[in-house]
Amino acid sequence: MKHTYYYVGIVATLIFIFFNFVACGAQFYKLSLEDDISHELIGSNDPNSEYYGIHTLHGWGANIPMHYQSDPTISQDQLRQIQAGMKTWEFVTGKKLFQYDGVHANTTGDSFPDLYSSLKDQINGNYFDENWNKTGKSDQVLATTIWTNNRDQSLITACDIRYNISKYILGDSLVISSTPDKEVVDLQSLATHELGHLLGLSHVDESYDPNSIMKATVFIGEGLISRKVSALDIARIQKLYGCEGQACDIDALVEKIEYNYEMNHEDFSLISSN
Repeated sequence: MKHTYYYVGIVATLIFIFFNFVACGAQFYKLSLEDDISHELIGSNDPNSEYYGIHTLHGWGANIPMHYQSDPTISQDQLRQIQAGMKTWEFVTGKKLFQYDGVHANTTGDSFPDLYSSLKDQINGNYFDENWNKTGKSDQVLATTIWTNNRDQSLITACDIRYNISKYILGDSLVISSTPDKEVVDLQSLATHELGHLLGLSHVDESYDPNSIMKATVFIGEGLISRKVSALDIARIQKLYGCEGQACDIDALVEKIEYNYEMNHEDFSLISSN
């Protein structure tokens, strides 16, 4: 009987893990590049290429810091978590990559009739969509990053991130709880991934970089977070934006990241640069 309970417990655990393993941009598993960001890959999908994991070869170019606004339905705590993801990318480049221009007044994700129309106003926005169906994406999609490029597709010229709040509760998964209808998604983890797309990074295969924040999968649920960037993530983002000061020592950065991750799960962005 003890053995029976033991095996039942293992099966229950595996079922729980399976149904909490959700792909960014699709359903339940690791998906192709097209399903998350819905763009033709401008960089390379060849792991042997120096441009692997990069979708736009020069990112935002000289237009850094890129200016952005937030949806008025995003709470201050949720905005802090999105900005923590931004601080992560700034920390690993040593540069200011983002400039907050405040709330996009009277404009939420539901203000737009479909997914791509939000790009027409040339405001780089972070939007919550309650009516997710109009995006044309599956209910299991957590968020989608969309952008426009210049004529030769070497630079990003505008970008929006659309978050699915129809099916998910977005916040600090170490604090908030799921409901019978909605599962918790750690917003900082999700935002850090989506901001990687916004900056010019594409997905990488898990076998190539198992610790990458840019893997096409993420665990969701109470207490589940994935806020770290890997050494290869740092190398890729620095290929686009370079580095300044202590950020140029990738090995030292990784040590600080690992130490902070062990000491301060609540806010990964609070890494000492000293």
